Amino acid sequence: MSSVTPELEIPILQVDQAHWQNTTSEGVEPLEYTINIHDGFILSTRGYSFEIPEKIGFRGPNIIQIILGKDQLYAMAYEEGVTEYTVAPGNLVALYGSQAFKGFEAGQKVILAIGHLTPAGEESAQPKFVVLWAGVVNIQ
Repeated sequence: MSSVTPELEIPILQVDQAHWQNTTSEGVEPLEYTINIHDGFILSTRGYSFEIPEKIGFRGPNIIQIILGKDQLYAMAYEEGVTEYTVAPGNLVALYGSQAFKGFEAGQKVILAIGHLTPAGEESAQPKFVVLWAGVVNIQ
């Protein structure tokens, strides 16, 4: 027999159109996720279809970025065929001089961005990130 304590379960956030932080012509404000503080959460893309602009030069997303502040930018790979990503310490890579990710704190507002990152190279001296979906998570 097993017992599950709901407050100990890691939250699952479903990527959907209602939480997509884009401007809409209808004037409807996008929703934000709110979760209690945990070591992390699962980001599920199951059933969500990313719109890829024509002639953009890629087939789909390749990265999930997590932004906590100016010097707190983290990422994990987005993989074709994978629909659940555990966003937690140990799974995130620090970007652009950020300190290692140690976990979330109550009161934080987290920005999630799923998109395609093209590294700096012959086409551009700077990396190029195309956002295909972005959401906001409020940590309580």
